[in-house]
Amino acid sequence: MKKQGFLYGSAVLIISALIVKVIGALFRIPLANMLGGTGMGYFSAAYGIFMPVYAVSVTGLPVAAARAVSAAAAKGRQDEAEAVKRTALSLFGGVGAVGTLIIILGAYPLCRFVSGDISAVPAVIAIAPTVLAGCLVSVYRGCAEGMRDMYPTAVSQVIEGAAKLVFGLSLCYGCLYIANNASLLFLRLTGCIRLGISAEDAVLPYASAAAVLGITLSSFAGLLYMILRDKREKNHRTDRLSPKDRAEIRKELLRTAIPAAVGALVINLTSLIDLVTVMRSLRSLISSSPWVFSELLGSGIPYAEMPNYIYGSFTGLAVTVFNLVPSITNMFGKSMLPAAAAAKTSGDIKHLGECSGGAVLAAAIASVPAGLGIAVLAEPVLKTLFGGRELEISVCVSSMRVLGAAVPFVCISSAAFAVLQAADRADIPVKLMAVGAAVKLLGNIILTPVPKLGVTGAAISTLLCYIFICAASLHMLKKYAAFGAKDFFYINFRIFSCGLLCAAGAFFVYSFLSDYGNTVISTAVACLSGAIIYIISTYFSGIITKSTLKMLIS
Repeated sequence: MKKQGFLYGSAVLIISALIVKVIGALFRIPLANMLGGTGMGYFSAAYGIFMPVYAVSVTGLPVAAARAVSAAAAKGRQDEAEAVKRTALSLFGGVGAVGTLIIILGAYPLCRFVSGDISAVPAVIAIAPTVLAGCLVSVYRGCAEGMRDMYPTAVSQVIEGAAKLVFGLSLCYGCLYIANNASLLFLRLTGCIRLGISAEDAVLPYASAAAVLGITLSSFAGLLYMILRDKREKNHRTDRLSPKDRAEIRKELLRTAIPAAVGALVINLTSLIDLVTVMRSLRSLISSSPWVFSELLGSGIPYAEMPNYIYGSFTGLAVTVFNLVPSITNMFGKSMLPAAAAAKTSGDIKHLGECSGGAVLAAAIASVPAGLGIAVLAEPVLKTLFGGRELEISVCVSSMRVLGAAVPFVCISSAAFAVLQAADRADIPVKLMAVGAAVKLLGNIILTPVPKLGVTGAAISTLLCYIFICAASLHMLKKYAAFGAKDFFYINFRIFSCGLLCAAGAFFVYSFLSDYGNTVISTAVACLSGAIIYIISTYFSGIITKSTLKMLIS
């Protein structure tokens, strides 16, 4: 099989990521409109509890498998590459089974003591099997990526996205439809008449669980594709490795996977920190300054439900948009990883530096205009995507402006982390994220209870967290991966300048058009205008040169 270069491999993954994100938007946006702030609160709470366990079980696997397979292939040891896959499947399949069991058994106590609301228990249980499927599919993906073949990852991600869209929305809609059309029977069976609860409110935890179950089914659909593809390839080799060699492979896999998994745990602690601190801070704020929430109270949201409603609006709308860009630019680091690992193995420091520079530069070029654009067009973007949820938009629009500014720092950090892992320093991202999580926790505790900030304080702490992580990760990249920081900062200054021009142009175009057209058209034209301005400004500023193209094509 012909190996794919960084730019080609990135293009494959980015195209699939764009397709998946479009599908994801078609899933999350109607879902938020169906469930509203309260239902999305249950949905997000389940994700917040689930993701740390999932991250520990899954996240390090593609990195470990890709690195081990890439190193074996670089030395011409194809039998060892096959042994890596077999060993990883048996090792991490057990990890996935244990992770699933932990989530199922811990669903009630985790919901009770983490979020303080047991209504998310059905959703947590419904998503638990995803850990097992995720572990197995991640091994297959990592082995393919280690051979610099990005197609299996791309196709399986698209299959998962399509299955999630079909299963998730269908199950959620069906649950809500049954409740609304058999409300009297449902109310009697659940005792809601006595409690004075509407059928719609009573069914929201189960509708959220139904949507989550669609995600679980989609993960198994992706796994099924990878298994069938692996059998169809018929390129398995009978490895002749001894039990001692297999033990060494297991040690090597764990040596890479454990730091990456711990780092992923720390990364996902930021969402868990939000789940724990935001809900509690909002309850405290409601008690001390109820006047802050007069708009919600006037809209029929009782005080008892406000923390979950605000948290659901924040995560379901603002965080959903915030995560779009990093999920795409993460592909730059993933595609660069095999080349960087091979350069490290062969001792080619110059090429390692080109890999690190290319990954970071590509992430910056893509994320700066997108993040700044989200910051200045936060309200029109939310209205375009979630037009039926005006109250939820008013709750989270300020926080989305701040999160937009954080996007470039998140994307650049992610690219730097991928190269550091390939350079055999997977411990550094863990340490940096641990400090970043501490910044996030401290920021949430201090800022969220401030009456004028509320949930926007959580967004500010996220921005501060990733500013620190980005600066520190670039410093470490310079130290351990031959990263030319001086040249990059010069280029990066121009990228941010062009990004500011892009955001300013988009803002002024929208301000002009909003008086004459509808929000959707005005927002689309503003975004297109900003993109054109960015492309022209990057051309004349000389950001893309022969040297930068060399880094990108490495």
